[in-house]
Amino acid sequence: MDKKKKSGLTWVAYIAIFLLFWITGWHKPLISMLQQGILATGLIQADIDQEHSEKVVEAILYNEEGQKIRLSDFRNEIVFMNIWATWCPPCKAEMPGIQTLYESVENVNFIMLSTDENFEKAKKYKNDNGYTFPIYRIGGSMSEELNSSSLPTTFIIGKKGNIELIHKGMAQYDSDQFRSYLERLAD
Repeated sequence: MDKKKKSGLTWVAYIAIFLLFWITGWHKPLISMLQQGILATGLIQADIDQEHSEKVVEAILYNEEGQKIRLSDFRNEIVFMNIWATWCPPCKAEMPGIQTLYESVENVNFIMLSTDENFEKAKKYKNDNGYTFPIYRIGGSMSEELNSSSLPTTFIIGKKGNIELIHKGMAQYDSDQFRSYLERLAD
């Protein structure tokens, strides 16, 4: 077989493999695994040195049991709020690190806010993956500052109800530096 024909067949095989992954949906877990690998390098970190807002934010949410919760219910406490969706590969990629952070910090409330239209799908995803952090869905109005066109987006809400940190996009939150940052805020 000549080089041109062999090269053409190689490209056809690459395209066929790409289409197979795309059509079957296998590309999503593959992308998520690649993103988890990138996060494991520690290259993508949340910027903990940003200036915080003094404006108090509010949101109405529902927890997994259907109970109405207000963000203001967590005043005088630190809140790690991550906005995510089950169809979002970067969201899925950062979840193992968030789970580890959730298990390792005290005095921090976690609000994993699903934007999925079907909240049952989000609950199933959480349970299927063995995550134990609490998930919520939007239950009504949210302060404008909490609206984000980017998934995932993470907010750290301070004890006064103000935004201490905003990070748009995936990040590795399971780091000593980030853990120390949360513990300093919680003291």
